[in-house]
Amino acid sequence: MKMPRFARLFAIPLAGVALLAAAACSSENSTPLAGTEADASPASATAAASIQPATTTTSFATTKEMSVADLVKLAEPSVVRIETTSGVGSGFVVSADGDIITNNHVVTSAAGRTLATVQVTLNDGAVKTGKVVGVDPRSDLALIKIDLSGLKPLKFGSLANTLVGQDVVAIGFALDLSGGEGASFSVTRGIVSAKNRGIEESSTILGAIQTDAAINHGNSGGPLLNLAGEVIGVNTAIKSDPTTGEVAPGIGFAVGVDTVKAVYSQLKENGKVNRGLLGITAFDALRPARAAELGIPAEGGVVLGDRSVQNGGPAATAGIKAGDVIVSIGGDRVRNEADLAVAMIDHHPGEVVDVEIYRDGKKLTVKVTLGTAPAA
Repeated sequence: MKMPRFARLFAIPLAGVALLAAAACSSENSTPLAGTEADASPASATAAASIQPATTTTSFATTKEMSVADLVKLAEPSVVRIETTSGVGSGFVVSADGDIITNNHVVTSAAGRTLATVQVTLNDGAVKTGKVVGVDPRSDLALIKIDLSGLKPLKFGSLANTLVGQDVVAIGFALDLSGGEGASFSVTRGIVSAKNRGIEESSTILGAIQTDAAINHGNSGGPLLNLAGEVIGVNTAIKSDPTTGEVAPGIGFAVGVDTVKAVYSQLKENGKVNRGLLGITAFDALRPARAAELGIPAEGGVVLGDRSVQNGGPAATAGIKAGDVIVSIGGDRVRNEADLAVAMIDHHPGEVVDVEIYRDGKKLTVKVTLGTAPAA
């Protein structure tokens, strides 16, 4: 069976454990929607996973890194098992009063409908009915609420403070294994293999983290943690080898924490994400060599190519054109494609935003009235 380029990690029932490769076929490969900034594939990428890392380097800021064992003790009360009629996934607590983050595909039925409720098993074995507050298919994230207080939330980290090569730990209910001593979730360790990748599912999720920490079906929705105990991503997909069609070893992906934070805020407030539309596609992250060529600071941005600006779209109407380098939207700094996607989450249709660009080596500010992004 031909594998999709990215396979979601939602677990089938335990009887299917021996059929790992076949189980990965549960999600169809599809084409990203053109012109939606949160989903558009950069022009330089022949596949979504070819997106280049951010152009700026930031030191990892943490006061203390723990051993993996101590990290697991810290995270253990916060990681939950999520069961539906379709299978088992993972999630983690993000507020003391019962907010839980997971993947959208974990709370989606086999028929493609969002479930109203799911069963959530806490670390102490208590089973609670979780209400699905909202979903965001574009980022493959969902928010669940359980009626319980006094929970221990995990803290969010920052994509800018996450370094390639940094140690990370993935926690979740891989293959929904049971038996043995201690908690039934699984813990794997690896490194950040790359930043600012694109996960191509029903749309392209920009700003993802690639890791070699082993993740498998059932890990969907679980946290990817740095050794400071901060969530830096939500484990979401594994890569299939286009040559063999089999799961590529050591190539897993998590939705980046900056996107997670922005989506969580919107889902908690509105139950959905109402993205603005700038009307650009096929853009590239600004690399230092290109910045030098253009005579502008090498501080990041997105470069618009010849076919980037959609005719009649908000950007085109405001006078933005090919060759411009976008560095800020509505006060949100844009260093790469991931920042652009987050800015579109932060700002909404009809909102007038200041877009800072470089053109011919000079910095300009253009006012853009954002449009409405098409449904995923």
